[in-house]
Amino acid sequence: MFNPLSLNQNDYLQLKSNHLEIKESYVCKNILNFSDAQKSLACRYLLKRLSDKKEIWLEVKKDRAQNYQLFYYEEVEQLEYSSSFLSLAGVETIAYKKADKSESEQTIYNRIKKKGEEVMSIKHITSKDELPKNPYENGYHKDGNGNWYFITKKSKGTLKNFDNNQKRRSWEYKYDDKRLLIEMEDINNTLTDIIIYEGKEIKRRDIKKIAFYDIEALI
Repeated sequence: MFNPLSLNQNDYLQLKSNHLEIKESYVCKNILNFSDAQKSLACRYLLKRLSDKKEIWLEVKKDRAQNYQLFYYEEVEQLEYSSSFLSLAGVETIAYKKADKSESEQTIYNRIKKKGEEVMSIKHITSKDELPKNPYENGYHKDGNGNWYFITKKSKGTLKNFDNNQKRRSWEYKYDDKRLLIEMEDINNTLTDIIIYEGKEIKRRDIKKIAFYDIEALI
C-alpha cells in the first residue's frame, strides 16, 4: 500500500485548520489508494475531527516531478444526479458557492488540466446584446448563419480507480491555494450522485502525528 504519511487506522494527528491559523486534532479512520489517467500514486486518508466529528479527506499524491502534493478536502454538498449540472462539470471556469452563502461569496475556479483527459470543444451562441466591445478581439466569431459564438473546452473528467473497487469520475479546479473537487461515482459506466468538496493545498509541516495521551491537552 502507498502510505506516504506512514499512518495507520486509529492513529492521531494534528492538522492546521482550513480557515484558521490553529491546529486541530484528528483520528485516521480509513486509508485508500487510487490511480488515475496519469498513473500517479495517490492516497486518501479519511480523518475524523475530534472537536465536532466532521470527516475530511487528506489526499497525498505525486506530481510529474515525483514531488509530494498534499490537499485537505471537506465535503460541502451532495446533489442528486443532474444532467444540467453535469453539463457544467469540466468547463474551463466554474463559479461555486456553498448553498448557505450569498452570490457575493462565490469563488471563480479554473479547471486543472490533466494529462490524458478527453477534452471536447463546445460552441456557445451569443445574442448581439450580450457581445462585448470588439468581439473578435475577445474571442468571439460569426458563423455562416450570422450567429455570434465563442468556443470553450470541456473535460470529461478523470476516472479514479480505488483499491476498494470503487470508481469515481472527478474534475479538479483551483483559485490561488483554494481547491474545488467535483466527483461522481461511476458504477458500470453510469454516473450517480454528485459530491462537491472544497479544500486547499497544504504543506507537510502542517501535519504532525501525535500520541493518544496528547489529545486532551490539544483539543
